[in-house]
Amino acid sequence: MRERDYLIGLKHIPGLGAKLIKSLMQEFNSAEYLWHISEKELRQHPKLSESFIEKFLYHRNRLILQEIIEGLIEKGIQTITILDDDYPINLRQIHDPPPVLFYSGQWSDEDERGFGIVGSRRATVYGQKVAQQFGKELAQAGFVIVSGMARGIDSYAHWGCLEAGGRTIAVLGSGLDVIYPRENRKLAEQIAENGVVLTEFVPGTAPLPQNFPVRNRIIAGLSLGVLVVEAAAKSGALITADFALEWGRDVFAVTGPISSPNSRGTHYLIKQGAKLVDQVGDILEEYNVGEGAPYREGQDSMFLLTADEQTVYNMLNWTPQRVEELMEKTGWTPDRIQPVLTLLELHGLVEQLPGRQFIRKSL
Repeated sequence: MRERDYLIGLKHIPGLGAKLIKSLMQEFNSAEYLWHISEKELRQHPKLSESFIEKFLYHRNRLILQEIIEGLIEKGIQTITILDDDYPINLRQIHDPPPVLFYSGQWSDEDERGFGIVGSRRATVYGQKVAQQFGKELAQAGFVIVSGMARGIDSYAHWGCLEAGGRTIAVLGSGLDVIYPRENRKLAEQIAENGVVLTEFVPGTAPLPQNFPVRNRIIAGLSLGVLVVEAAAKSGALITADFALEWGRDVFAVTGPISSPNSRGTHYLIKQGAKLVDQVGDILEEYNVGEGAPYREGQDSMFLLTADEQTVYNMLNWTPQRVEELMEKTGWTPDRIQPVLTLLELHGLVEQLPGRQFIRKSL
């Protein structure tokens, strides 16, 4: 067995998290040594409690390392450890990098350009569209989109990236064989084909609430910067932003309606110094991505719009508006405004939602 195999074995011992493994590795200088350590030597460690020592010995003595390694291979689960040269460089730089990552997909040198997009699971239509659009356009600019594959903002950020043919990384708060939420199984498959699905939790781990703050530090660690799209006053997205600040990464936030609970978190971040963004160019300028980059701002079809089409398009945003509202703003009759909306849909610039509501499809 190799040193990395013993490290993978240690990760299967309950209660042995990243910080404690790091501390023990510094103390004993070898995962193999720690795997075979005696009870007497463990008791000489001043910071280990009696209950932990008993738990450690109980589980270690019942684990068979060869079976662990073979089980991962049988399930098609790949591993990368902090001992490996190709461990993600951005993640290696944080205070407590996960000693082992379980993943599917393929790593790439491009992943050094990771950019996180996170937000509320209970996303509004506005938030969904913002996340999807930023995911798409940042991918077009050459960034690798990093998120948590949760419902809401995370999922739409991943989908936007995939729509642009970009690379994306999903960080789970469960075992790699426990996709959560279940409806994202197809999304997980597509991400693995165009990036990486990863977790630091061993196979079989349920998506317990305490796992997600741990997961969030990895999202921040893999990212050069983090964009928060929508977040309540108490939100996991804010935890991700806090980690990003702790690791010296950039934090961006999108504004929303002041009446929306989903704006409380983003507005708080802006008050605390996060950069307010309302278009992808606000992020690109922070990384000196401009002329000559893969990203091209603007839509060719905009130059083909008639005066009426331009008028209606300018009134629309990512907040759904009913036809009646648009008629009131323009003073137009139904016979005049409906053909304009239809043509904007054909241009791919407008989307109709249930209840005859309309939103923009592009920035």
